[in-house]
Amino acid sequence: MSGWRVTLLLFALVTAAAVGAVLWWPGAGQPSPSAAVATPPPPPVDAAQIATGRIAMERMPREVGSALETFSDEIVKNADALATRQARITGTCAPGSAIRVIADDGTVRCQAFPRGAVSVSAVTAVARMSTTTTEVATVRGGAGRYQSGGEDDFLVAPVALPDGAIVTSFSYTFVDDDSGLDTEAFLYRSDDQPLAQVSSSGADGRVRVETTDAVQLRKIDAARYAYSVYFKVSARAGARLLPIAGSISYRLP
Repeated sequence: MSGWRVTLLLFALVTAAAVGAVLWWPGAGQPSPSAAVATPPPPPVDAAQIATGRIAMERMPREVGSALETFSDEIVKNADALATRQARITGTCAPGSAIRVIADDGTVRCQAFPRGAVSVSAVTAVARMSTTTTEVATVRGGAGRYQSGGEDDFLVAPVALPDGAIVTSFSYTFVDDDSGLDTEAFLYRSDDQPLAQVSSSGADGRVRVETTDAVQLRKIDAARYAYSVYFKVSARAGARLLPIAGSISYRLP
């Protein structure tokens, strides 16, 4: 064999060995990461999808989809519970009645009491004359309001009574510790008609309650009139005359 043929044969053998090594090497023939074709990103989520809550599952992260599938039963259960929830109570009942039934939409049905009582505090009352000054005082057994300046006056407190009720008695809670002056309470109608009156007698530093069942114009006509309690006070007596509350008892016909 001539020398050039030997050289050519050796070259062919070396080349074949090199190619075989490349083909055998681990990872050979695998495309490089840089050579992989990139997946195009999905189009952005628009405002309409967010507002309606309709977003395709493939648009969400894989973790979110897995969580929704795992807890779907719990989500449905909570949604059903919310659907059957009692609506907020929107109805009210008039004085002298109470809530009997609450509907799913929050409205109420009322039931009137056959008997009842309504009280007003003298602390909330205001003087009849603008020149009168008053103060709040607390004693053992109650809190009230007394006159601290100006001419002798009355404190006035409006009272809500159920329409059609029959007034059965009127009570006055007070302190009268002045031997020279007495206090009084009146139940008045807005046409300046008195319904009942209670007066104190004598001096006593303790809280007292006086009641009368002598009532005129007994039937309440709340559609035409308003009702108020008047408490008599005096700057001369000051805190020694302390109205505390007035109470009206009634029955329904």
